[in-house]
Amino acid sequence: MKKKHFTIPIFVPELACPNRCVFCNQHSISGCHQQPEPDEVREIILQHLKTIPEKDSHIEIGFFGGSFTGIEPELQALYLDVARSFMSSGRIHGIRLSTRPDYIDADALKLLKSYGVTTIELGAQSLDDEVLKLSGRGHTVRDVEKASALIREAGFKLGLQMMTGLPGDASEKAIETARRIIGLGACCTRIYPTLVIRGTELEKRWRNGDYQPQTLDEAVELTARLLEIFREAGVEVIRVGLHPSEDLLGGNDLLAGPFHPNFRELAETLIWKRKLQPLPELHPAGGSIRIPVPAGEMRYATGFASSNREMLETHFSRVEFYEEEVTFHEKPLIITDKRTPLPVKNALRNRGRLVLLRTENMVYKSISGHPDIFLCAGQEAVVMAPGIPEEIKNALSEYGIPLIRGIADPGKTYPASARYNAVITPEYIIHNLKITDPVIAETFNGRKQLHVNQGYTRCNLLALDNDRFITSDRGIEKVLLQEGNTVFYIDPAPVRLHGQKHGFFPGCCGILDREVFIAGSLKFHPQGEEISAFIQSSGYTVQKLYDGPLTDVGGIIFFTSSPGYGSQDL
Repeated sequence: MKKKHFTIPIFVPELACPNRCVFCNQHSISGCHQQPEPDEVREIILQHLKTIPEKDSHIEIGFFGGSFTGIEPELQALYLDVARSFMSSGRIHGIRLSTRPDYIDADALKLLKSYGVTTIELGAQSLDDEVLKLSGRGHTVRDVEKASALIREAGFKLGLQMMTGLPGDASEKAIETARRIIGLGACCTRIYPTLVIRGTELEKRWRNGDYQPQTLDEAVELTARLLEIFREAGVEVIRVGLHPSEDLLGGNDLLAGPFHPNFRELAETLIWKRKLQPLPELHPAGGSIRIPVPAGEMRYATGFASSNREMLETHFSRVEFYEEEVTFHEKPLIITDKRTPLPVKNALRNRGRLVLLRTENMVYKSISGHPDIFLCAGQEAVVMAPGIPEEIKNALSEYGIPLIRGIADPGKTYPASARYNAVITPEYIIHNLKITDPVIAETFNGRKQLHVNQGYTRCNLLALDNDRFITSDRGIEKVLLQEGNTVFYIDPAPVRLHGQKHGFFPGCCGILDREVFIAGSLKFHPQGEEISAFIQSSGYTVQKLYDGPLTDVGGIIFFTSSPGYGSQDL
């Protein structure tokens, strides 16, 4: 059973905040006028724990409302020590906090790490410098990027909060902010439509006619689009819309803006309305219909049905929703290493159905999740190593990919570990033929077999077309040149591979529809401009999956379920 998540909120308003954003009046928003003492924090936690079921619950303590890492380190330590005591006893399972991007550095992260903090949320609000400046944020987009990288590198989960309807903002800018949040590797986000609150700079601008807040319809429309973008990328949206205090509502401090107590419900219902609108045209009046609902969305679907009962009953005698994991086969299946950097995984989820590979004790750890170690893909079929995880086999089967089981297990040491690491093109089987699993030659017969000394051939070779290749191995380069092919050699030294001196550039790549997807940025390679030029001269475009170092992930293999199956990693 999936555990239900609970967060125990501790508000620490205005502490160390270096400036007042135009939209901010923390006293009204949180209802908290002074910071709590450590003993009060303990009591708040205890009171919340009384209301949370112990079974099947994942409980976190969250420090919100101010710039936590700007507080004096001594006070941070006092708060965190209380939280850590509950985590040590097993009563809570994580500690999260929110802070400003420009209040993150190595020393701050070291302190948080020592007290067991698990998640850090940054109030990014926007990833447009003009919007940040007009909103009085006092930091830049670059500050968000730097802080995000430091947080991820230190091993914390990253959250990035955003707002819509800020001064200078627009729907296009907000959507771009969402996409950049995904690219920065956030695992979660919050979406807050901007409200006009008494006592803020934004109130003055609103009264002067210099600021116009979003209407409720505009905010719901935009938020629905953002929810779909984040959902497709696998980024959890843990809050939509402000959860205001009694001071804010009862004290008449909320002056204008798209506030609704069930704001998320409105946005989710709009998504479902769009999904169901075409149905009356597809089904005759009086019929019945069963509609699959992705896990976790049942209440939004049934909520839509309840509020639109008259319209539905005009077309159907019976409407039934059922919960099901929906597979979208019009999008490609993508397989890569489970340890692939999170921004890369998020970007790939925007492109298709991502399945992550992980194995135990089959090969050595550095390559234990590399798909090119276990799958040899050609246009006719996929030859798979025995013992490959069932999840991978099931996903390939669902897409109608012909699967053929190899004979030999990959060994824990080279060269046995490279038995399936061949490159298959319409013309060639390219591999160290002394170690190739014999099923590969049987499956892809009729091709010319090219022997190279490098067993890790696919790790070192990317076939752009049947006669244009990229390699990080001089021996492979020599053999292909002798065949009259065009070959571009790339120095492997700048490529990262955990546990090894370096990886190989082709292991960073995958190909789909004349696009070369790269796990990392070419700016981190001294041949970057030449690499890009060679790929483009071959008739492909370059798609950077994240703005970080080139990372060998064992290849990114794309599969389609269209008639006449063909692996796209060719």
